[in-house]
Amino acid sequence: MASDKIIEARNLKYRYPDGTIGVENVDFELWRGERVVIIGPNGSGKSTLLLIIGGLISPTEGSIKFFGKEKIEPYELRRKVGILLQNPDDVLFNPTVREDLEFGPAQIEMPEEEFKQILHAVTQMLHIEHLLDKPPFRLSEGQKQKAAFGCVLTMKPEVLLLDEPFSAVDIETKLSMIRHLNELNRQGVTIVVTAHDISVVPLIADRVYLLNKHVVAVGKTREILTNVELLRKNGLDAPPFVEFALKLGLNPLPLTVDEAVRSVRKLIESGGKEKEEEANESD
Repeated sequence: MASDKIIEARNLKYRYPDGTIGVENVDFELWRGERVVIIGPNGSGKSTLLLIIGGLISPTEGSIKFFGKEKIEPYELRRKVGILLQNPDDVLFNPTVREDLEFGPAQIEMPEEEFKQILHAVTQMLHIEHLLDKPPFRLSEGQKQKAAFGCVLTMKPEVLLLDEPFSAVDIETKLSMIRHLNELNRQGVTIVVTAHDISVVPLIADRVYLLNKHVVAVGKTREILTNVELLRKNGLDAPPFVEFALKLGLNPLPLTVDEAVRSVRKLIESGGKEKEEEANESD
């Protein structure tokens, strides 16, 4: 249904003031309830595209519709779409983390009781209760990333746009954030993530855009991530388990640890059965 299309962008082009092309001839669609990851090498335009589809910058050329509208009020867009920028210092500018978390909801006049409930849920989910009274500049990079993520979540957006959200966090925090994002998606939140680390993509994507200034390919996660030649041509490594599976001749190619374990077990079991059959035939 057309009403389920959140973003429809056609022939987007963005040229920076110095003449550098951010993206060109990009078509992008986002449907309600999707989990989409935009991948590409450094300098491929991932962040630029996210800023455009988040309404923070306007394309030099092309058109974009939000929620079926060619024109949308900034207040409505900010109420529905939350953006986590790559640098958390762009989000954290108040004296304390608590005040940063309060800032967005205050701008949309969220009722105090509703905010209190959201603040409790978000700080518990991200394990940042102990950071509330700390100044952001005292935090580690990982703590800043979680606090900035919390600032976006307190707005209760329908759509989350996240620019390299896992780049500064440790593996435990990364997996925790992925679990929380997937839970939010199950609750109806639509998610777009830019990522340079291919290993996280199978854990959080239904559909993948491969960007290299323009859209090189778009498709289901497995379709894009098992195309090793396509990824290498565009400066990316295939997921480690795909490389591993290719050397073992596994089919289908696994994308995650669990899939790799199942594939190897199946391979071992089939090898054991073959040996047993050979032994029986020799008898």
